[in-house]
Amino acid sequence: MPNPNLLRPLSALGVYFHGVYISLTFGLPVAIGVMLWKWWRTGDKVYYRAARLMTAVLAVNFALGAITGTLVEFGLVQIWPGVNLAIATFAFVPLALELIAFSNEIAFLILFIVTLGRVRPPVSIAILAAYAGFAYLSGVLITTVNSWMQAPWGVGPVAKALYPFMPEYGPNVVDVQKLVALKLAAVATGSPISLIIEKPGFAETVGIVLKDPNVALYSPYALVSMFHNILAAILIGMAVATAGWAYKYFKTGNEEYLKIVKPLAGAFAVIFVIQAPIVAHFMGEMVVEYNPTKFALMEGAVTTFNDPIIALVAYGDPNKPIVGFDQFEKACLSHGNATVGDLAKTLGIPTVLQLAGQTVDLNGIASLKLSDLCLADLQKAMSYMPLVHTTYYVKVAFAIIGGLAAAVLLFYFYKVPGLSSLAAAIARILGDERRRVFILALLLVLGTVIPAVGGWAVREIGRKPWTVYGLLYPSEVVTPVPYATSPGFLAVAYLVILAVNLGGLFAMYLVATREYKFLELLKRGAGVEKSESKVGA
Repeated sequence: MPNPNLLRPLSALGVYFHGVYISLTFGLPVAIGVMLWKWWRTGDKVYYRAARLMTAVLAVNFALGAITGTLVEFGLVQIWPGVNLAIATFAFVPLALELIAFSNEIAFLILFIVTLGRVRPPVSIAILAAYAGFAYLSGVLITTVNSWMQAPWGVGPVAKALYPFMPEYGPNVVDVQKLVALKLAAVATGSPISLIIEKPGFAETVGIVLKDPNVALYSPYALVSMFHNILAAILIGMAVATAGWAYKYFKTGNEEYLKIVKPLAGAFAVIFVIQAPIVAHFMGEMVVEYNPTKFALMEGAVTTFNDPIIALVAYGDPNKPIVGFDQFEKACLSHGNATVGDLAKTLGIPTVLQLAGQTVDLNGIASLKLSDLCLADLQKAMSYMPLVHTTYYVKVAFAIIGGLAAAVLLFYFYKVPGLSSLAAAIARILGDERRRVFILALLLVLGTVIPAVGGWAVREIGRKPWTVYGLLYPSEVVTPVPYATSPGFLAVAYLVILAVNLGGLFAMYLVATREYKFLELLKRGAGVEKSESKVGA
């Protein structure tokens, strides 16, 4: 069977590249909207031209987002086919709704592009808002699916039955007997779930597992994740746009570019204040409540310890200890001598299962102690502690840097007694105005991109060793095809992903810096120039 450790980096590469385009898809509409607003209120064509250029970048970016999103989706069902179990149940409603949102996203983006400059600014802003609304809805629904993998809402006490330190995940809307039987069948056979569920007649034999297909939409973890992820992506897109115009000002000294940077920096600061101290705090509370092992990994809590500052932020109580893996181990030992066989018996699961014509004998794992299983998984989780702990605090450090840069830039542009004098004094350390504006804008990029990259890594790696937290392992959902980890396949897959994405990034660079050159290359690629010359002849 393929090694999941070889496939994870491939999946991560595709997801991170897709994340670049998603961030611009979410952030550029806000930047464009700010420019259209300024054009509407002042009549200054500088803002219109800025909006038009960023719209061209957005158009190319959207196409690349759709391409890379398709690659990611194919990778999901081909490299991790066992997730079809989740796609057909908990993820079905969110993903079906996401297709509707994505279709409307395309329609309103095209409408915005073809009408920009031909209708009044408030009409353009309204069309842009409709496009952004559907784009954000699409992101919200995808986040819902990922959040279910982080906190499997709707399975009630199922995870807690295996790992006593886990919380309960909302109402129990699953057929526990069927869900656990499928899990035990995967453990007993050593086969990925994809090999079990692909059997003809499997669905008919097993029947309905999920009683409420909408339950993933009710998750409090998903609700907070929606705001957290969307705002983080908007900030990245805004930071990139701000830095791009700041670079133009740095290179040319043209004051028109400074006029563009100023309102973008102001909008960025407002969104940052909402995201960093408010939404990020609530996201942390969700992790504390629903991902106990992840929180312990983030804080490096091999053993339980006291830290009044962390405890105040995490629990709202400075006297509460930070729970470490020593407490989780004690919880595992509370299973006593209970075995997998005892669990199966309690749920009424027979020792020999018939799944779509396949006989699965559970006797081989019946004597496996639940405490041993629990402790073994804790050891796997602890192996990620150095990586998760370091990544988390690097993320926090750069978020602070980004916040300070946003504050300095804001008060440098917008005069507030006392604060503006301090901001000007700090900015002067960075050199002349062109240099200081560019450096501060560049810090905005570092202060959003690195926290986002690090935050996503903590989110994904922190829930290991499970693909679905507390329920499914990567080995249970990975493809059973050995070719997937062959050097030839991996080399081709990496080359395709890199070629598409690096080519796409270069295309966006051309649009941003040499729009007419990009259009010329586009015409050549489509053979337009040749056809025009033939018509002229």
